[in-house]
Amino acid sequence: MDQMAFYALDEHQKKLMLEVALGNKGKSVSVFAGMCGEIYVFDQGENTFPRYVCAKTPKHLQQVPIEEINSRFVNELKNQLSYNHQMFVHWAFDFTEVLGSPVALFRYWGGDLEKVIRNSELSSVTEKLSIMVYVCSGLIHCYKNGLVAHQDLKPANIFLRDVKSEFRDLPDLDIYKLALIADFGLANAFLNSSVFGGSRPYMAPEQWSESELSPKTDVFALGVILHELMSGGFHPVGIKLSDYWPQPVEGNSKKWTRPDAWKQWAETVNIKFEGATPIEPMVQSLIHKMLSIDAADRPSIEEVKVTLLNIVKSKSQESFTQLEFLVNYFENKTSTKPLKERWPYLSERWGKFQEKFEKRI
Repeated sequence: MDQMAFYALDEHQKKLMLEVALGNKGKSVSVFAGMCGEIYVFDQGENTFPRYVCAKTPKHLQQVPIEEINSRFVNELKNQLSYNHQMFVHWAFDFTEVLGSPVALFRYWGGDLEKVIRNSELSSVTEKLSIMVYVCSGLIHCYKNGLVAHQDLKPANIFLRDVKSEFRDLPDLDIYKLALIADFGLANAFLNSSVFGGSRPYMAPEQWSESELSPKTDVFALGVILHELMSGGFHPVGIKLSDYWPQPVEGNSKKWTRPDAWKQWAETVNIKFEGATPIEPMVQSLIHKMLSIDAADRPSIEEVKVTLLNIVKSKSQESFTQLEFLVNYFENKTSTKPLKERWPYLSERWGKFQEKFEKRI
């Protein structure tokens, strides 16, 4: 019954209880909800680094038992722990509970790719391409550590860390918005629970047909994201996505709220290169390959990364050199040790957290 108490609270009460329970994390200054979780952002004060952290709790879903909700939440965190400790993968730094509800604590990065695309905050082609290079690096790391398919790659699940705001005297280059892959709630779900879905605009043909998934399923989603990023928010289907999905703005067609419309597009993949910003030919060619209907015809994630780097090189040798250096540096810094050895505190916290909530599953 204690677990029900947290879900029964109103928003103000939840924030208050989290502030009290987490104590030294400061004041909750904002909250936003995803598909399966609620994120509470805490301000630890201007003299604290990092200033902002966030607490993630599972979202209460009607007609789904709380034990099942917690099971999904724990599974997502388990996946994330398998892939963490790489610069381009979002990670949790602590686990706890509030009134019986599981809570995971993360660094708050201040923005994500969806927000950046929606607000047209990026103008440099090099900056956009560098973000995609970082995403590729993070995914390559995840695949080496057990990920078969993320299944839910989309701009909202790619956080951005602006290191120019953290470090002084960096070279004047547009490559310092680092990407971090997040939300592993559907990672390998087709294997673990026969769930093939994801977010409809980014789903590959094999997800719709419930065929075998692979890293190339994620390459398809990245092709859609690359098109959005380079065109100013336009999906390859030819619409400005935020104007039609998940809910259309007033006066727009509701067609794209229906799954059959997205399934039909994925079966034909008719790409329309239009948008607020023209997409140059080299990037168009890459998008075409990434959005191939047959997964076998898509490039590997390693090939996508190399192609993106080569396009950056054609734009700026200096940006390419620094970008390649950063990616290689962080890839080489990635620990191969098990969590228990590289982060004993977190391993112990996770063990207790997992044991407590798995007993209720």
